[in-house]
Amino acid sequence: MSDGEKLQRRYDELVTGFIAPLVTGGTVQVEQPHAPGAIGYYQHANTVNANSNSIIFDALHRHAASIAPVETVPWPDRDLLLIAMASVNLVHVTDPALERLFARGARKKTLGWIDEILSAIAPPNTRADALCRHALLDPFPALRRKDIVAKSWAYTYRFIGRPTNSSLLSRPVFGKFKEQHSLHDVGSLLSQLDARTGLGTEGRLRELLARSPVTELVRLDLCESFRFGLATLAVLSDDALRGGIAREIVARGEWKAAPRLGRALGDPTLAQAPPAHLYFALALCFEVQMTATLDVPGPALPDELDLSDPDTARYAAVLPAFFEDETMIDEVRAFDDTDRVVVQERCARLSAAMPPGVMEQIAPLVRRCQRPHSKSLPETHRSEVRP
Repeated sequence: MSDGEKLQRRYDELVTGFIAPLVTGGTVQVEQPHAPGAIGYYQHANTVNANSNSIIFDALHRHAASIAPVETVPWPDRDLLLIAMASVNLVHVTDPALERLFARGARKKTLGWIDEILSAIAPPNTRADALCRHALLDPFPALRRKDIVAKSWAYTYRFIGRPTNSSLLSRPVFGKFKEQHSLHDVGSLLSQLDARTGLGTEGRLRELLARSPVTELVRLDLCESFRFGLATLAVLSDDALRGGIAREIVARGEWKAAPRLGRALGDPTLAQAPPAHLYFALALCFEVQMTATLDVPGPALPDELDLSDPDTARYAAVLPAFFEDETMIDEVRAFDDTDRVVVQERCARLSAAMPPGVMEQIAPLVRRCQRPHSKSLPETHRSEVRP
């Protein structure tokens, strides 16, 4: 088999065996890891399965459009393929077969490849690019490996992330096998691997999520060290995209995200950010709270509101700080009287539960930020898409 034929086979494994089932909710297949240099071939390749590209395109577009309006999505795309390659490689390093004495070096080699792949992924520069990355990466942390332990009176067989051998288990001489099934998500597998080896695979997952700012924002539960970086602020500068992200955060649990958002607001470097950039970070927190308040009856606060955590309190302080600052009047003017009453009720409850000194941290940020003109990231042109 020539090198070109090998690369084509690996490309088909990536597209048909991993990406297509990942975005459609199927069972992914992970064979061998992908070397960084393979992208030179992949970015110009076409899969032999004629339906795979259409299936992937439709799934990515549907997921992307559920967050913000988007005409099309850039599939296939070099950066999307790199993200998929890094994802496959992260799953691969969790394979227990690599615990064998003469296979252990393969893990470090694959992790080196992951680092090279991550460094080659450019920031998204269009709304469609940002949303398409999220549509591809959002289901990845929820992937689960199915492990099966089959026991009889005489034998025990373990099928770790692999299908059982039905012919083996059905032989009467071995007795009747009882099967125990267990599921392990990607995050827990990487955590267990790091606990045994100290390889830092969880950090690579965090770096992978950072290559998709939309995913990073809606999966803050996986991003303990989240900060408002330049790529994230660029995505938040798109008003429609920011609104869609706010709705996603609320749908997945506002108060789960609150501590991470509040911690990012406390980052000293954010206080030095340009006023327009600072506005985008604060506007996200404001819009999350407004969405949570107005999309459900009442102020949408926990019955037992606890703002003793300083990170959660910083997040909560954004809404009353906006309402108390006269420069933010445009943010408030659009509400009708009924909505304003509900929001003011929330503000009053937040202010009453706020620890001393928190408003003094957030109010200066609100005073310094400056709303720029309404903006949206450019769309992807149809000529960029090869369905």
